[in-house]
Amino acid sequence: MLFVNLASFDPQDYQRLQEAVDFLKKTDLTQTPLGRSHQDGERFYVQTLEYETETIENFDFEIHHNRLDLHYIVAGEERIDVSPDTNYVGLSDYNPDRDLQYVERPATFNQVQLHQGDFILIGMHEPHRTNGIIDHPTHVRKIVLKLGR
Repeated sequence: MLFVNLASFDPQDYQRLQEAVDFLKKTDLTQTPLGRSHQDGERFYVQTLEYETETIENFDFEIHHNRLDLHYIVAGEERIDVSPDTNYVGLSDYNPDRDLQYVERPATFNQVQLHQGDFILIGMHEPHRTNGIIDHPTHVRKIVLKLGR
C-alpha cells in the first residue's frame, strides 16, 4: 500500500524502494547496531532505534527535505501519525545536517498502527510523528531506512 497525496507525489522519490525492501529481507535486523549504519553515501543509510512507546502527543511533527523515511518494526508496535498535506508551518529552522525540521501539527493526519513486520514509507515534506503507544507502553526495535535520490 502506498498512501500519498497526488499533488506532492514525485515517482523519482520512490526509486530506492526495491533496494530498501531487499535490504530488509536479506539482513538480520535483530543484529544491526543501534544508531547509524550501512551508509552508502547520500543514497541510503540505516538508523536502528530502540525505545519505549509514549503518548504520541509528547512528540512534535517533523519533515525531511532530502530523504524518504521507511519505518520498519522489528519488534513491538507503535502508532505513527502522518499527513500527506505538505503545506506545513515550521516550528524550527531546517537542520540540513540532520535533514530535519519540526513543524506545527497539521489540520488533518492519519493514525497508522505498525506491528512487528510492518513498514510505512513516508515521503519527503510529509509531516509525521512516531513512537506512540497503541494500547500500552511497549519496547520497540525499529529500523528507519533513510532513502535519498
